Amino acid sequence: MPMWLLLQPRGYLGGFFLYGFLFFGLAGLLAGGWSVQYPFFVGWTNPKGLPLFPLLFVTIACGACSGFHGIVSSGTTSKQVEKESDCRRIGYGAMLMEGMVAVISLSTVMVLATGDPMVKEQPDRIFANGLAGFVNLFGVDMELARSFALLTFATFIYDTLDVATRLGRYLFQELTGWKGAFGRYAATLCTLAIPGAYVLFVPATIQLGDSNPVPTWALVWSLFGTSNQLLAALTLLGLTVWLRRRKGKIFLVTLLPTLFMLVMTLWSLALWIAPLARRLANGNLLVDFSLLNGFGALVLFILALILILRSGAVIRR
Repeated sequence: MPMWLLLQPRGYLGGFFLYGFLFFGLAGLLAGGWSVQYPFFVGWTNPKGLPLFPLLFVTIACGACSGFHGIVSSGTTSKQVEKESDCRRIGYGAMLMEGMVAVISLSTVMVLATGDPMVKEQPDRIFANGLAGFVNLFGVDMELARSFALLTFATFIYDTLDVATRLGRYLFQELTGWKGAFGRYAATLCTLAIPGAYVLFVPATIQLGDSNPVPTWALVWSLFGTSNQLLAALTLLGLTVWLRRRKGKIFLVTLLPTLFMLVMTLWSLALWIAPLARRLANGNLLVDFSLLNGFGALVLFILALILILRSGAVIRR
């Protein structure tokens, strides 16, 4: 079905799911007498040897600081702003709502004990089961609540995929100057080329060494989260340059979080690039999943450095 036919009904009905999830989830969480069972700290590295720093800051992404929303703001949110005073309510208020979504989502894990079988389930199942438990306080059947929670989760995902694809098309058209129907279709195909290759050619699970097979999404997630947070850092970098040129010393308000985000995201990319460098040094050029991710991380790292150097030159001038 064409996007124009789906967009309004999906976005409109999805809003009801979102607000219902926020209201019932928060009310059930606060009034249900829940206690935190999952330990808040289990070590500086996980059982697979992945470090808490920097991966914590590229895993909890959109609910904390989001480059995706930075791009959305330039082309979509800005159209809701009639005057400058609207920015706080629309931009900052929306991110507070997003933070609430993140807190409720984290709470669905926090209420689980470490030995609970649900801990080993997929993230969407953990989210749906936890939210159903919160809603069950109001007498809603668990199975019914779980089904609607999964539908809410799917609504988030589909909305993200749709918007990300559309924004990618806009960016390709802006960079290339492609016009008309050719520009729309060609830019869309370019945007979908890499994720399409993953879907069509990368298996659902990946065998890494002697360990058990790992879901592909779990390996992609850190690179996805890193790219999202890198966009956030670069959004803050652009704001820092603008403030430095227009407002003087007030640019420190955005410079400090910019530096923190850049360090965390470039550090995370370096974790992907290091195995690639070792393989190239050993002459191992077998094309596989880790090689593709390593090259993707390297491209992001180089692009980020170019923007950092250009921004530094502008600030010095």
